[in-house]
Amino acid sequence: MGPPFEETEDCRRLLSAFNYFIPEVLAEIHPEWKSDALDDLIPLVAKRTGDREAVLFGLSWLIRDQTVVPTYVQLQIDPDLDRVNWLECRIGERGPQGMLRRPGNSFDRQLYRLQGREDLIDWAYQVTFGEKK
Repeated sequence: MGPPFEETEDCRRLLSAFNYFIPEVLAEIHPEWKSDALDDLIPLVAKRTGDREAVLFGLSWLIRDQTVVPTYVQLQIDPDLDRVNWLECRIGERGPQGMLRRPGNSFDRQLYRLQGREDLIDWAYQVTFGEKK
């Protein structure tokens, strides 16, 4: 695994772009995402995994009700076209009535609770986009 991301303008633009891109990808398979949107992915983990590849794991805010959900994104960027070649996205924890939405006022506690659990979460939504090269 490569070095962590640095807090740069490019990194902030990438995280901001996910607010639109992830719901669009999810909506192709899960129609309920057509009426939901994200308002920031706050990473607990943000690491390069290869040349123009990265993994991000943390919490995302849901605009509709300002709750937070765990989010895992692994992606590869096309070096020639500067666009996403491949994306694996997991979002939300499965609960008895669908995706668990946790209150935003417990953000710090929720972020701490995620530490080391990305492979233990029963993800509510999982989708893969594109083709990894």
